[in-house]
Amino acid sequence: MRGQTETTPESSASSKGLLLALNQSGKHIYAGTVPPHVTARRRAANRAARQARRVHRARAAR
Repeated sequence: MRGQTETTPESSASSKGLLLALNQSGKHIYAGTVPPHVTARRRAANRAARQARRVHRARAAR
């Protein structure tokens, strides 16, 4: 079926090695893969959304 994955109780040696290497790097997996201007735009949108939620919650509480 589409969208379903098999789960196995044990991990393969290669997947364990990959996870170990990713953890040893000390950085987020996707660090540096998004241009800074995109990150800034997303953060600005998130700030605006948080502010809007605060306003809506305050108005709903009245």
